[in-house]
Amino acid sequence: MIARALNVLRFVERTAAAGLLVILVAIVFAGAVGRYGGHPVIWSDEVAQALFIWVSMLAADLTLQRHGHFSIDILASLLPVRARFILDMVVILLLAALLALLILNGFRFASMTAGRPMPMLGLPSSVATAALPVGFALMMVTLIEQAIHRIRHRDEPPADHNASEVM
Repeated sequence: MIARALNVLRFVERTAAAGLLVILVAIVFAGAVGRYGGHPVIWSDEVAQALFIWVSMLAADLTLQRHGHFSIDILASLLPVRARFILDMVVILLLAALLALLILNGFRFASMTAGRPMPMLGLPSSVATAALPVGFALMMVTLIEQAIHRIRHRDEPPADHNASEVM
């Protein structure tokens, strides 16, 4: 049941990221064409900025799911399997602590910006800043999922994740 919920979450996340990216490109294009034609779409920059925050946060989690973030594992790859497992768990715990702080401060920031409207749209700025705690929470889910997978396969060397698969 949890696996099914995660699959649904991942599908929604990928779909949202792709959809928002398409909308972002269309809005930026419309804004550029409007400015070039002498009829600027005055709200396009504001919407593009908000969408960019959402797309960035969703993309960060999608990259984390594929182990695509930058890492240097020259020394870690030389460790025996058990020591590598311990190192991986320490890294996961440190990342989880960081994400917990980011989620908390992201919620604080989003609530702080809720009373400040976007100049052109009049919507609360939290429409954009809410992407931070949501994105960090999605990354926490991914990290927990990866930790469980790593614990279940602790006697195996960690899989090498080829960065070219992500790009």
